[in-house]
Amino acid sequence: MSHVDITGFDLTIDEIVRVSREKAPIAVTPEAVERMKAARTIIDGAVARGEKVYGVTTSVGAKTGVPLAPERVGEFNRRLLLTHNVAHGPLASPEAVRAMMLVLLNSMASGRLGVRPLLAERLTEALNSDSRVEVHVWGSMGQSDMAPITDLALALYGDLELQAGEALALLNSSALALGIAALAMAELQRSLDLWSLIAALSMEGFAANPSIVSEAALRSRPFAGLERHGRRIRGYLDGSYLFAKGGPRHLQDPLSFRSLPLLHGTAADSLDFAWRQIETEFRSSQNNPIVSLEERSLVSVANFDTVSLSMALDIARLAFAPVVTASAERVAKQVDSVWSGLTVGLIEEDGVGLPGFNGLAQFHKAITSEARLATAPVVQELASSSHSNGNLDRAGMATFAARKTMEVAGLCKSIAGLELMVAAQAVESRKATPLGAVTGKLFALLREAVPFAAAGDRVPHLDPLLRHVEARRSEIEALVDAEG
Repeated sequence: MSHVDITGFDLTIDEIVRVSREKAPIAVTPEAVERMKAARTIIDGAVARGEKVYGVTTSVGAKTGVPLAPERVGEFNRRLLLTHNVAHGPLASPEAVRAMMLVLLNSMASGRLGVRPLLAERLTEALNSDSRVEVHVWGSMGQSDMAPITDLALALYGDLELQAGEALALLNSSALALGIAALAMAELQRSLDLWSLIAALSMEGFAANPSIVSEAALRSRPFAGLERHGRRIRGYLDGSYLFAKGGPRHLQDPLSFRSLPLLHGTAADSLDFAWRQIETEFRSSQNNPIVSLEERSLVSVANFDTVSLSMALDIARLAFAPVVTASAERVAKQVDSVWSGLTVGLIEEDGVGLPGFNGLAQFHKAITSEARLATAPVVQELASSSHSNGNLDRAGMATFAARKTMEVAGLCKSIAGLELMVAAQAVESRKATPLGAVTGKLFALLREAVPFAAAGDRVPHLDPLLRHVEARRSEIEALVDAEG
């Protein structure tokens, strides 16, 4: 497996996924090491001159401006970490911790933190040896991950005497928020891309009108995401009975079908924006103060404020609210005989009177409601202005936003999977052929794990499908990319 070079300025979400999930090896470039050394000399020079620098030669927070005795800098750094080592609750997943470590390493490699290359070496070794570190996810106000970051810092650097400014450089990091955000964004992107293929199969299950993805329709509203997903859906349905005379049942379908390109396209455009914002954060410093190599100086900033990250994640999550609610409606319409024209609950009556897929649709609605509620924005949250003598009078809540985004991403897998099962049952019940060039292949792949539910059969469970989708991930991604 090819390694990922860490320069401090060009880390991507895809690289974070490769390192955190696929465990791709990493290496800090020689240029980044030299940059870190140069930045460290700037800090050492400020200390030698006795300059007053926040967190370097003075204390922090409520004791800003209190000078540090040079001989006690090491003690101050150690105790500063211990003072903030109060994170509690659930532990971050191993892949989230790996993502966190990579983001922190990348930030160090920029030189703006002013930490010694030794700290970067420890992170590199931990990642390449897949060392496990327990990091709690509760305890961050989103203006840097102060409490959770100490779990990692004490595990990796507990035996070191940190030098001036190094403890604060660690505390100011938003590496946990950014790491989780990157993984969540990758999952949301994957879900949305697959969802357009699933929704195309739902259109065949419902006998929906494909005019919504016609060239004229897409040309009339030139949003980039709408055009991309509209063309994909049309490609997936290429050759489908829906395009034949008498294929669609209605001129005007319910909006959960009719607005499909717009719903998924808007989500795609929102994800694109959030993706760019997050990758810009990877090229940014969250530290205060920052080391300016250009001016060879230390500059006081508020880079730890994560409003850009929180806002991007809020937008990404909110864009999925209409996606999941429309999915719930498509499922409801397909299991309802009045709307679908098929049997009640998509199951032939066997004299027992069971509701068939209606129960599954209720479960689908339940988790859809959870996802929709989890899309609520968090940037409006305000920390108490009394903290640290009123100095820290706002909070970004980025880590909470990242965790909520990961929660939505996880729910979306199940919501989309359930729609896929219902769509396949509706397609087979309708007995309309042929299916589209790509939807037909998706249907066949699904049937390898989930059989048609005939009269008297149990409604299938979602778990086998999700395992099958993960096991056949590369094949499914190829279908998603095929577009007909």
